[in-house]
Amino acid sequence: MIVRDSLRVAELISWVDVARRLYSIDPIGGPLSPPNGLISTSAYWSGLEVVITRDADETAMRDWLKAVFGSWLNVADGHEMRIELSAPHGMETLPVVIVRSQETQSTKKTFEPSAALNGERYFDIDFPPRTDKGGPPIFAFHSVKGGVGRTTTALAFSLELAKENTGPVLLVDADFEAPGVSFLLQSRKAGFTISLEDLLALAHADRSDGFEATIDFVATRMVDQLVNGIYVLPVKRLLDDLSGFAIRPENLQAARSDDPFVVPDLVRDLAKHLGCQAAVVDLRAGLVDVSIQFLADPSVDRVFVSSTSGQSVAALTSMMRTLGMLEEQTGVPGRQPFVLFNQLPISRFGDFKYRGDLAGQLTLRAAEDFASFADNDYTEASPVAVGFIPHLAELIGMSGEWDTFVRELSASSFLPQLKSEMANWSGWEAFNDSGRQQPIAAAPPQDADKRCRKLEEFAFKLTFAETADELATPLVTPPLERLATDFLSQPPVVVVEGAKGTGKTLTARFLLERRSWKAAVAALQTTNQSSFDGPFIPMFGSLTSDKITSLVADGRTRASGGLEGGKPSTLSETTQAIRGQLVSSPQTSWLDFWLSQIAGSAGFHGGGAWSDFIAAAKKSAVRPVVLIEGLEEVLTDPFNRPNEAAALASLLVDVPLRLREEAGRPVGYIAFVRADMIQAAITQNSAQFRAVFSNYALTWRDIDIKELVVWLVSNSGAIPGLWAGDWRLSHSSPELQENDLRRIWGMKLGRDDSREARTTEWVISVLTDLTGRLTARDLVRFVSEAAKHSRGIRLEDRLLAASALKTAVDFTSEKKVEEYPKEVTQLEVIFDKFKKAPGFVTPFTRIEAQTVGLFDADLESLEKYGVAYQEDGRFEVPELFRIGLQMRRGGARPNIISLTRRARERARA
Repeated sequence: MIVRDSLRVAELISWVDVARRLYSIDPIGGPLSPPNGLISTSAYWSGLEVVITRDADETAMRDWLKAVFGSWLNVADGHEMRIELSAPHGMETLPVVIVRSQETQSTKKTFEPSAALNGERYFDIDFPPRTDKGGPPIFAFHSVKGGVGRTTTALAFSLELAKENTGPVLLVDADFEAPGVSFLLQSRKAGFTISLEDLLALAHADRSDGFEATIDFVATRMVDQLVNGIYVLPVKRLLDDLSGFAIRPENLQAARSDDPFVVPDLVRDLAKHLGCQAAVVDLRAGLVDVSIQFLADPSVDRVFVSSTSGQSVAALTSMMRTLGMLEEQTGVPGRQPFVLFNQLPISRFGDFKYRGDLAGQLTLRAAEDFASFADNDYTEASPVAVGFIPHLAELIGMSGEWDTFVRELSASSFLPQLKSEMANWSGWEAFNDSGRQQPIAAAPPQDADKRCRKLEEFAFKLTFAETADELATPLVTPPLERLATDFLSQPPVVVVEGAKGTGKTLTARFLLERRSWKAAVAALQTTNQSSFDGPFIPMFGSLTSDKITSLVADGRTRASGGLEGGKPSTLSETTQAIRGQLVSSPQTSWLDFWLSQIAGSAGFHGGGAWSDFIAAAKKSAVRPVVLIEGLEEVLTDPFNRPNEAAALASLLVDVPLRLREEAGRPVGYIAFVRADMIQAAITQNSAQFRAVFSNYALTWRDIDIKELVVWLVSNSGAIPGLWAGDWRLSHSSPELQENDLRRIWGMKLGRDDSREARTTEWVISVLTDLTGRLTARDLVRFVSEAAKHSRGIRLEDRLLAASALKTAVDFTSEKKVEEYPKEVTQLEVIFDKFKKAPGFVTPFTRIEAQTVGLFDADLESLEKYGVAYQEDGRFEVPELFRIGLQMRRGGARPNIISLTRRARERARA
C-alpha cells in the first residue's frame, strides 16, 4: 500500500491535499518508494509538476501516480492528466505535467526537517550520518498544547540533573511565543547578556568551521546567566518583543547544507564548551520550525508532556505519526521518546486499569507510527516509555519569581514523582544517588572554655565591620553569590539594598580590600572568573571608620594611576562638595554633580571630567567599578528634606541609567543603600525599582541564618571543619542542617526529651522582628554573647548553653532598641515614650497605649516596622524589642514561635 488508509480515504479539496499525499510516501529506497528516475514533485494551486530524469520510464511514472491518487487522477486520450478536486467551480481540476530534466540520474537532496507542509517534495534523500561528537546529550521537552506543565517539567528535570550530577546544565528556552523560562529568569536577572535569538543570528553570519567564533562568544556571555547550577539561555534578550525569530532554521540550513540539524548541533556544542553535562531545551508547543529540528534529530532524547484529555491524546498521537513519517523519509530511527501524562485527576491517577489502558493504546499506536523502532537499540522492547503524575495542588498559582518558583517546585512532590516515572526510560541516566555527599565530620573538640572564647571574639569582631582590624571573607549567601556570578563578562550596575545590620558595610569593605571586581569574584566563588579586572573606585564610604577612610583613599589612588588621571579628590572633599550642593543647588542638577564626583574620585576634574573619565576607561579596557556605601552619613534625612531625597534618587536611578547607556559598558557601579532610604527617595514606582535589583538585596532567610551560625562556629575555630563552601549543597535537607546545629546549641533549650522549644526554631523566632526580618548583625551579636556566657558551663552535647542563649537575648534586645531608631527615625520618639514609662505591660490595647502618649499613627509605625503585632485589638511586642524597651510581660507567656509564624504569614499576605 503506497498511501496509508487515513489519506487514501481523505477528500482532495485543494493542492494542499495533493501535496500531503505525496509527502507521506516513502523516498527512493523505501519499501513503498516511487519508480527510479523520479526527482521531485511540486504541487501548487496552478498544478502538479513531476520532474523525472532524462531516461526515466514515463509510463511507470503514470502508473505510480494512478496508484497514489486512484480515481482522483483523470487521464485523457492524449495522455493529458489532471487531478479532480472537490472544489468550487473554476478550481475543480489540477493539471499534472511530467517534466524531463537533462539529468541522467537524480541528484540526492540533503534532508531538511520541516514543520510545514511543503508543496515541493524530493524523493532521493541524502541523510548525513549523525556521528557522535562526544558532546553532552540533549533532552528536548515538547507538548502539542500549552498549559500542560511542559516548562515546569523541563525546569524540574534541569534542577534534578544539576543537583544529582557533576557539572552544570544548559537550559534553552526555545518557546518564542510563551517563553516561561525566560520570564522566570528575568525575575532573577534584570538584563540578559545573550539569547537563543543571538545564537542563531550570529551563527547565520559565522563562516568559521563548526561556528567556533559564535560558540566562543556566546559561551563567554553565558557566564552571567548561571543560576542554581543551570546556564539559562533565554529565547530573546528583550522580552517585550515576542515576534518570531528573524533568522529561521532553514536560513542556517542553507548556510550549512551538510547539516540538517544545525540548531541542535549549535546547542550541543555550546553545552560542551560550557562544560555542561547535558542540555535541556524547552520547545514551543506544536510543530514549529525550531521544534522540528530537535524532535526529528535521532541523536536527541525527546520528552512529550500532555494531559489525558481526549483532544490532547489525539493531538499527541497525530504529532507522533508526523515524526514517524520523518523517520520513514530518513530511514534512521530516533531514540525512544518518553511521554509524561501530567496533571491527572487524583481519581484517574489511582485507577491503574485506566493508566494501563492509556499507556497500552499509546504504545500500540507508537509501534505503528515508528515502524523502525524494533531495529533500534532500546533497553526495553517498547517504542515509547510512559509516565504519569497526578494533579498537585501545591503547584497551582506558582510564583513568577525564579528563586521562589524553584523553592516551591523543590518542596513539592513533583521532583520525586518525575524521577520515579522516568526510571525505566532508556534516555534517562541522570537520576542516581551515588553523588550525594555525606555530612562533614567535625574535628576533635577542644576545651569548652577555649572554644567559647574563640567564638565570642570572632563574632564580636564581625559585629561592626567598620572598625574591625581584620575582616574574613563573608559568608556567601544567595544575594552575594548572584552578585558575584551574574557579572562575569560585563561590569555590574546594581543597587544593593539592605536594612541596617544586614551586611552592607561588611560587604563593601570586603570588596574594597580585594581592590578589584576580578579579585572579589575569585574570592567569593571558584566556578567561573571575571573576564575583566574591574578596579574599584570608591566614590563614598563611612566617615566614622578610619579603616574604611584609608581603603577609600587607597582605592582612589590606584584607580587614578590605572586610568592615567590626575590627583583624585579626597573623601573629605567629596563630602564637602555634597553638603555644599545640598545647600546651594536646585534639585534638577544632581546627575551632572554625581558624574563629576565619580570622575573626580579617579582623578579627572574640570568641565570635561566625565567625558575624559569615560574615554580613559574605554582606553584602558580595565572596566572600573564605582563603589558607594555609607550615604546615610551625609544624606542624613531624605525623609524630611526634599533636596536630599532628590540627590539620593538621582544616585539610585539617573546614574545607573547613564552608565548602562554607555556603549560597551566601560564602567560598573555598585551602591549599597539602606532599604528605608530607597523608600524615602523613590516615592513613585518604588516597588518596581526595588524589584529590578531584588536578587541582590541583602536579605537573610532561615537557611542563610542556619549556615551563618555554622560558618561562625567553624571559622572561629570553636569546631573546626564543621562548615565548608559546599555546606548548603551537602546539607540540603533540614535533618542534615539540624545535625550540625545540635552540636552548637542542642536540639532543644532543655534536654532532648523535655517540653522546651526546639533551639533552632526558637533562636530564629526570638531574633526576628514582626515583619519577618532577621538581620545578620543581630544574630552575630547574639552568638557572641551566648558564647561569652557559656564559658565555665560544662556541657557534653553542645557548645552553647541554653541559659546562655536566653541571657544573650537581653543584650541583643538592648542593642537593637539602641540602634534601630538610627535606621527608622520615626521610632525614636516612640521608643523614648516607652523608656519613660518603664514596666509598661505588653500586650496592650489602644486605650492603654494612650496613657504613655502613643496614638494611632504611632501604633501604625510600630506595626509597619515590626515592633508590634496587633491581633484582636491587642498589641504584642516580641522579645527582640520588649527587653530593650524595659517593658514587662503581662498575662500568660506567649508562644514566641507561634507569634513569629503568624507575623510572617501576615507579612507575606
